[in-house]
Amino acid sequence: MPNQPSYWSNPTLKEHLVTVTRCRAAGEVFEVGIKENVVRPEGGGQAGDQGTLLVQGKRVRFIDTVLRDGETTLVAEQPVQVVGATTLEVDMEWRKAMMRNHTAEHIFVGSLRRMVPDLQPGYIWIDGRHGTVEVTGRAVTIEQMTTAEAEVQRVVSLNVPVTSDVVSSDSLDPSVRTREGVTSKHDMLRVVRVGEFDSSACSGTHVLNSGDIGFFKVIDYKLEESGARFEFMAGDGATELASRLLNMVLMRKHDFPFEYDQLGAVLDRAKTLLAERNELLEGFEQIMTERPLAEDVKGIAFFHEYLPGFDTGRMKHVVKKISLKGPTAMLLFSPGEKCNIVFAINELRVTAEEIAGQLIRALHGKGGGSRDLYTGGLTGVRQPRETYEQLVGSLRQLLSGL
Repeated sequence: MPNQPSYWSNPTLKEHLVTVTRCRAAGEVFEVGIKENVVRPEGGGQAGDQGTLLVQGKRVRFIDTVLRDGETTLVAEQPVQVVGATTLEVDMEWRKAMMRNHTAEHIFVGSLRRMVPDLQPGYIWIDGRHGTVEVTGRAVTIEQMTTAEAEVQRVVSLNVPVTSDVVSSDSLDPSVRTREGVTSKHDMLRVVRVGEFDSSACSGTHVLNSGDIGFFKVIDYKLEESGARFEFMAGDGATELASRLLNMVLMRKHDFPFEYDQLGAVLDRAKTLLAERNELLEGFEQIMTERPLAEDVKGIAFFHEYLPGFDTGRMKHVVKKISLKGPTAMLLFSPGEKCNIVFAINELRVTAEEIAGQLIRALHGKGGGSRDLYTGGLTGVRQPRETYEQLVGSLRQLLSGL
């Protein structure tokens, strides 16, 4: 495989000499092309690298890396004068967090598949905050999930080397995990090996040994009849989350005395409060669907609501219950550690993605959907009410120009 990227063999190299080829505006950000393949673009279920360009004494931050027409492209917050050779610094905190999450995912899924061999890899997303992975084909139990989590931590403690090499697709060892169709798309594949514990075809960034992962924790899961979906964290983020949650329990332990092994029973008592909360949400949902309020934006009915406590599924349910007639746009926003957004349209000449997608990406969020429905999410939002008002104002301006 020609021109193998440097981040395969030396992912800890922070500084690179690169050649800027172009810079063009792309909504509220700028796309800066570089010749060298030294930062990893988004793809294969992994987020792109972040970092800084040093241009004529000025530091220009890029918040993502993508491929445009086969060229590595930095998504920058400011324009860059095309100057040729310059210095690029990788955000190593972001990259190392992705490396930890990605290698941990390999061990976790590999462990699950040893227990349930028929499992197949599905959706995957890895970034510097957390990871999400789906497996399909068979049911997974909670006991298998926790066993796989413990296996990750065991492999971490062994500090085994993580290596990679490039092999031809037709000579691939059957024990190597691959996604469906990948061998038919590529003549050569990179195989990442975590000691003797896992071998997977992967183009992403990984730690150099399992000990670099640190702490690993599944933080959410959804088990289904034919698969499962897991969200997880590794490294410092997982340690901080576990410590914060344990401290929350510790503080309440002395206000409302209980033993740690009684925690399950304590949480069961909260089901009554949860039921009451759901009743309140259902009541508010009924009011919204029966008497929705809209403003007129040059002939377009624009609905928008700030909905604490609602998840994406409930907001999509609201959209289905409200009959959108004529030119319409609807924004539903739920605040939290992750702010969720649902944006629906009717009888507009552009898609929901074209309207809302650019605004969500400008806020460093992600999303997608069909022509008339877009769902997205934002993380790290410190003032969600202000972010909601900003979105409403931006959408109002975009709609007025249609």
